[in-house]
Amino acid sequence: MGNTMKAIKAWQSFVRLEKGSEGGRKISRYLTILLQKEAERLAKKRVAQEKSFTEKLDPKAVAVYPFANKGTASYAPLSRGLAAMIITDLSQVEGLTVVERIQIQAILDELKLAKSGIVNPESAPRVGKLVGAAKFTTGSFLDLEEKNIRLDATVTQTESGRRLSAIDASGELSSFYTIQKALVFKLLCSLGYCPESLDDPTRLLVEKIHTKNLKAFRHFSDGLVAFDQRHYRDARRGFILALEEDPDFDLARKALLDTPLVSLNVANIISGAEAIDQGGAFHSVLKPLLASSVPVYRLPIPVVPHIFQQPTTPDIGAGAPPTVGVTVEVNFPD
Repeated sequence: MGNTMKAIKAWQSFVRLEKGSEGGRKISRYLTILLQKEAERLAKKRVAQEKSFTEKLDPKAVAVYPFANKGTASYAPLSRGLAAMIITDLSQVEGLTVVERIQIQAILDELKLAKSGIVNPESAPRVGKLVGAAKFTTGSFLDLEEKNIRLDATVTQTESGRRLSAIDASGELSSFYTIQKALVFKLLCSLGYCPESLDDPTRLLVEKIHTKNLKAFRHFSDGLVAFDQRHYRDARRGFILALEEDPDFDLARKALLDTPLVSLNVANIISGAEAIDQGGAFHSVLKPLLASSVPVYRLPIPVVPHIFQQPTTPDIGAGAPPTVGVTVEVNFPD
């Protein structure tokens, strides 16, 4: 009916209820495309109406921008990986509203800032207003001879441009995950949520290490760059390679599950969604074997189809085993 926001909310509920099912995975990928399209629509609208834009900023909302790389050029993709990890960690805290990465990227695209991927001091307050956040975080990272790393970040009020805090964390590059967590807790203090004020379950969620594997982190970051450019094939490859390095990297796994196989228009999305669970086809998830750089998929065995169709016995002699027709759907990565 053309109501994208209602569709997004309904599909978000479906994905929560159908977590782990093939239908849930398909809708999750469709949902990603809808979220991107809605973010693009909203970004165009807000930029076009920027001079007369009067919407109040959410006092509980904070926008986390991609970090600026001030060191080795090959580490540039970590800019987005760091921001994604920080957004995930801050989102665990009840009371904080953290702007989604897709929304920030849509504004950067609309303002033609996406090529650099960096929000500079002049454009930072503008981006904050356009995403409706009362505060924003900018940061940078610097690797020293590819042995040590330093993270710097500031928290700034969007309306006044007043800097609320400037923080940093540094250490060995191989221990980037502890440095990232140290920065997160300092950021939380700057936002009024110091560790001692958090309940135990929340603190444990924030403390959870995303990955200790630097190669996995780099592949994940590469995937995010490709995702933001709508290069879904390359994005999925980056996330798969990240999981090869660290199968417990949940952030990469979620990104892989949410990344579409191909770019689709709304009509194709609706058609695909309507086809889910139609016709009684048997759906079995193909699980990737992460032993090589090229994923190999194996159909789980045995297949138990009796819940879909009663077996029949053909006339091929007494004692013949019952048979059943099974439809197997195979989805290959783009």
